Amino acid sequence: MRLNEENERCLLYLDTFTRKPLIATAERQLLERHIPAILDKGFMMLMDGHRIEDLQRMYSLQAISSYIRRTGQSIVMDEEKDKDMVSFLLEFKASLDSILEESFSKNEAFCNTIKDSFEHLINLRQNRPAELIAKFLDEKLRDGNKGTSEEELKGTLDKVLVLFRFIQGKDVFEAFYKKDLAKRLLLGKSASIDAEKSMISKLKTECGS
Repeated sequence: MRLNEENERCLLYLDTFTRKPLIATAERQLLERHIPAILDKGFMMLMDGHRIEDLQRMYSLQAISSYIRRTGQSIVMDEEKDKDMVSFLLEFKASLDSILEESFSKNEAFCNTIKDSFEHLINLRQNRPAELIAKFLDEKLRDGNKGTSEEELKGTLDKVLVLFRFIQGKDVFEAFYKKDLAKRLLLGKSASIDAEKSMISKLKTECGS
């Protein structure tokens, strides 16, 4: 109810860019700070009530969160793997989405755990993932990718946009993206003007003009 109220307030009075940090702050104050207490009380109740399925789900959520953070950290924190970081994150996210759908029937609790864990790992190195995502897009939007169809390029851009939503250093991403975009356009190196327009439109939807 409180989150819905904050959302309404944002729609009525505030800039749309405010919504995400506002909701995140509300979640942190109303939920995150109280997680240990909630888990302690909830865990005792589950144990006393012999709630086997709920206890299994609770254990599974912790296990999958630990797996995502541990696996992702081995790539994100290794500077020698920077050139492959974005490709790895895209493959890893696709794999997690597949598991979520096929093994967990898109269960909301698992979905949220995957999102939270992924956001945690992608921001372990401040600003660097944001820079690498911008560079990855520059490579894909350059005219050197002659073997890529418009449809494949669009699919890649949509997947990268999912990573973009997780990064906290969006201003860093914007700085690199603007510079690379200017170079592509000024030097006539863009693979597709339609793809450029499409990507800019998507970014405007995400974070305003």
